Amino acid sequence: MIRGVVFDLWNTLVFSPAGSPFQRLKDLLRPDQASLFAALVRDGMVRPYPSVRTFLEAWQDRADLDPGQMDAMAQAFLEAGGQAECFPGSPEAVGAVRDLARVALLSNTQTFGLELLNRLGISERIRTRMLSAEMGALKPEPAAFEAVERKLGLFPGNLAMVGDSWTDDVEGALAAGWTAIWVNREARHRPAHDPEAPIYEVSSLDRVPELIQGLQEGMRCPTCFG
Repeated sequence: MIRGVVFDLWNTLVFSPAGSPFQRLKDLLRPDQASLFAALVRDGMVRPYPSVRTFLEAWQDRADLDPGQMDAMAQAFLEAGGQAECFPGSPEAVGAVRDLARVALLSNTQTFGLELLNRLGISERIRTRMLSAEMGALKPEPAAFEAVERKLGLFPGNLAMVGDSWTDDVEGALAAGWTAIWVNREARHRPAHDPEAPIYEVSSLDRVPELIQGLQEGMRCPTCFG
């Protein structure tokens, strides 16, 4: 019985025309700094920094960031957050799911520059917010999913993960014993997987409320919402 539905944030509920700020950071690094990119990203996503400047200052000496780079990197986060929009129908879908089950947010993201959660009404609709930078764990790591289970007080079999990333959301959820709902707006090829795994594919979030209701009523066909 699905009693909790957990939504990913970026590219599931919202998108930004400015693109991923972390990807833009990669483009702003010099060749001699490039080897530090993975560590920089992980640090920004698993440690709670109060501001983008605090984050960048923590890396200034280690990565030898110059003032111009730091300004451009800070601007990347400002633009990504400022331009963020909800996908059409996302607020309504979350509201409809909330009538059926408890809802939560589980996102691989930093703690700064998230004013968009209030601006877009996500904080109002989803009160339980689990950010990787606050938990110290990233999807698909088991600790991220276990933290949600503890927060909601639900067993793995009672939870469904809704997200666009096959690795982070689908595989992470399945490894945790959850149901996985893959948001595949671009009709991407579905990777090889266990055909018996509880994976459901939707092309938009407006299909999710009906799917959750069907699962609660006993639907067990992973291809029914393909």
